[in-house]
Amino acid sequence: MSFLKRAFNVVKNSYVKKLRNDLNRYGLRYDDLLIETDPDVVTAIARLPPRERALRTMRLKRALDCELKHSFVPEYLWNKQGPHRYLTPLIEQARKERLEADYL
Repeated sequence: MSFLKRAFNVVKNSYVKKLRNDLNRYGLRYDDLLIETDPDVVTAIARLPPRERALRTMRLKRALDCELKHSFVPEYLWNKQGPHRYLTPLIEQARKERLEADYL
């Protein structure tokens, strides 16, 4: 069992590193990729401060521009992105509130 857990952790860490590298190449954060058809995601985005919402929109536009031009964001900007999970706590809060409202 311990071997499987270690093997899983190696694969998981490798995947996370590759995903973070790919997102950084386009100047994106992980939560920028969340689909806005989920009502909890829509609520969480609406609760973002206006500046963070504008930054999210600019990151998405820049990623699209990079994709169309077949280029990437310079490496010196990769570490200036901040945390990749900026929206997740707001989504969890919105989900709890929605489930509580449904329960009542």
